[in-house]
Parts: sequence; structure tokens; C-alpha cells
Amino acid sequence: MSRLMKTAAVAGALIAALVVNSIPAMAAEPLKFRLDWTIYGTHAFFFLALEEGLYAKQGLDVTLSEGQGGAVVTKLVAQNTDNLGFIDFATMLAGIEQGMPLKAVGGMMNSISVVITRPEDNIKKISDLEGKVVAVGPGESTAIFLRAALAANNVDPGKINMLSPAFGAKNALFMQRRADAIPGAINVQIAQIEAQGHKVSYFKFSDVGVAVMNNGIVANTNYLAAKPEAVKAFILATGQAVAIAKSDPDRAINAIIKRMPEQARNRDVLRRQLLLSFDAMSTPNNKDKPFGWMSEDDWAATQEVMVKYGGLSHKLDLSKVYTNDYVPQVK
Repeated sequence: MSRLMKTAAVAGALIAALVVNSIPAMAAEPLKFRLDWTIYGTHAFFFLALEEGLYAKQGLDVTLSEGQGGAVVTKLVAQNTDNLGFIDFATMLAGIEQGMPLKAVGGMMNSISVVITRPEDNIKKISDLEGKVVAVGPGESTAIFLRAALAANNVDPGKINMLSPAFGAKNALFMQRRADAIPGAINVQIAQIEAQGHKVSYFKFSDVGVAVMNNGIVANTNYLAAKPEAVKAFILATGQAVAIAKSDPDRAINAIIKRMPEQARNRDVLRRQLLLSFDAMSTPNNKDKPFGWMSEDDWAATQEVMVKYGGLSHKLDLSKVYTNDYVPQVK
């Protein structure tokens, strides 16, 4: 090769290198995800996926934010302030009925509602609440499910002394023995009360005839249409985190604490909440399906309860309510 040719070859290689280096790396897709409430153990799945780079590996740049309750979070997602949210389906259904652009894209928690009692009071079924004092916030979704359970078991609400405590006060009423029972979520209140040194018993509303879907991943439908691959990637990575958390719960709790060190004082409560979450992540209709998959029968049952007892004025077209199109399918 002549000297001139060698010089040209070297120059060409340098130019090629400059061209390659000038091509920017593919930017990660930004995605804003809103939790339903302030931190509790079930949220560990999302923190684990974030901390271990599972979202990043799917090309996502996820911003994870705490919530302020179902009604607020539903509005934030409907406005596309947050693209996706971890929302209770009862609130989502009400939002869709009002015209909000929402759709469930991944189911997670099912039949989490329970009646919490004290072991020594021997309250084991819904009819045992007759003659007892029950503290329940009228605006809570558990109030809806309590009404449904009473009706399903022919229990007269008039025979129960119902208290309507201020928001956040029902745990205190129960621990002060001013209430014999409270409805709550298996993955929230049980661990909180146990952490205060109280022993509890509980039974699920699903054990007394009221099985409903509770929380899942809800998308703004405009975002869903514009960024379908991002939604698929988010559900895939979250499912991977769930699998890791089931085999190593402490790893999941550590992910919360690394991002939010102030939660270290709540480690035991968070861990207990996470463990109890595993007991509510499947139904007889979806137990053999991939993470996030939802059953039409489960949706129909949930909507039935909401129409009869939750203020939903009519049944919605379920194709407008949920989809499994973004759930990774096992081949």
C-alpha cells in the first residue's frame, strides 16, 4: 500500500470514528408513575424495579412519586400529569363513569379487604358483628365492601353499632377498645396495629361472598395510545420485581429504604405489609396467568358490587375499563 493510500485509510478511519461517536445514545423514555398513597409495603415492588435498574433495562426513565389517596391520584393520571398510577379500581371505575380517560392495564391486588378483630373476641364471620361496635370511614372503599358483605350474608346493618371516625382514626379506636372491629386492607392496617403491640385476628370479605379486584396499574388512555411500548415495558419490569421480591422480601424493603432513608424506622411494618401482599395477588381466575393479567369474570364481579353498593350508576363496557394487551404473554 502506498504512503498516500495509507494516509487516506487512516483519515477515513478517523472520520468514521468521529461519525460513530457523534451519534447520541438512545434516550430513555420518561415515564411518571404515581403511587396510591404514602409509603407502605406493597410499594416495594416499584422501588425494587427502580433501584435495581429493571425499568432502565427496558429503556424507561421512571419517576416514582407518593400519592395522596385514590381520588387525587385518579385525577392526576386522568390529566396525564402522571402517565400511570397504582390506583384502586373502585375509584377508577367512578372516574371512567365521569368521563376520565383511564384504563386498567395491569392487575395486582385482589380481595385485600378484611375485617380486623381481636382474637379474644371470637369474631370469625360477618354475622358475629351483630351487637358489636364497628369503626368505618364512610368514604373508604372498605365501607362499600362491608355493605356488600352484610347484604350477601343477610346481616341487618341496624344490629351493628357503626362509628364514623375522622380520617385515619379508626386504628386508634380499635386499639383503645372503643371499637370491636374495623374493616381494612390486609396489606396495610394489620401490620400497623401489630407494630403497636396488639394481637389481631381477621377474615377476608372474599371469605364471606365479596371477592373483588382492588389495586392495579392504571394508564391515561392518551398516553396509552401514544406510548404503548413504554406501558408494556413498565409492566414487564414490575413483574420481574415482583418475582424477585417473593424470593427475597428484604431485598425489596431495602430498595425502599435506600431511596427513602427515613423509612428505616418502619422496616418491620413494611416487611410485614409486603408479606401479607403476596396473599392477595391472585384469584382463582388468574393464578396461572402472567403478572398483570386480569379476568373478565373478576371485573364483572367487581363492577357488580360497585353498581349495587358503591354508587356506580350503571355497568360500564368492560372493554373500555381494562385490557390485557400490554401484559407480557408467556409463550
